[in-house]
Amino acid sequence: MKTDKTKTLLAFVDEIGDRGHSGKSSEYFAMAAVVFPASVQQKVKDCIAGIKTKLGIPQKVPLHWRKHCKMHEYRKYVAREIAKIESITVIFVISDKKTMPDDHVKFYNIVAACTLERILKHSEDLSSNVCVWFGQVRGLNHATSIDYFQNREWKLGRYDKLVCQPKWIPADKNSGIQLADLYAGILGAAMREDSFGDYEPSYLETIKQQIRKSSQGIICGYGVRALSKDNNPQSFKWWPQGWS
Repeated sequence: MKTDKTKTLLAFVDEIGDRGHSGKSSEYFAMAAVVFPASVQQKVKDCIAGIKTKLGIPQKVPLHWRKHCKMHEYRKYVAREIAKIESITVIFVISDKKTMPDDHVKFYNIVAACTLERILKHSEDLSSNVCVWFGQVRGLNHATSIDYFQNREWKLGRYDKLVCQPKWIPADKNSGIQLADLYAGILGAAMREDSFGDYEPSYLETIKQQIRKSSQGIICGYGVRALSKDNNPQSFKWWPQGWS
């Protein structure tokens, strides 16, 4: 397939939560996809490098929300910085684990496929092709994910929009995966209940303008896709007030 590199989209996906079903497991498992034109890649690299410099993190060390953004002031700063990157589109797919299979591999593949569907739909809307990279998951044979993708009925996206098969890569030297990790962390902060029963949606509010929306400005089902009993993210108890 011949592609125009100036119009090709790049998509990077990382996850938040775990796929366990024990009492110690997270309530949700989700994926965050960040999509942008290839022409924006250098701005992404510069942003990640700038955040590392500001937080005193060596450039060779991969940036992680959970490890490097534990303090509220750090989180506010990081959310503001990534919100400044132009032409970024963010897509969240969130699974309520009560509706998911116990099989960890199948569980992962379902959420990954739904995330890929959203990316492909976005690419179709922009009449663009796309390259997709997922964050590598230790111990998971990602060949099963490719098989699952190829055997799925693509009702919500066009597989021919892919420049090549999705790949799974480590975050170590990839600024796109590191950026997706930050958005995943922002979602995680909103979803997790603290010891007082409260949630922290402020970081999510900071990057709201980057979340994929319908032509009418609707986020629900477009930029935030729920895999739950009613497939409605607005039913989640942490859903930000006033979001449609």
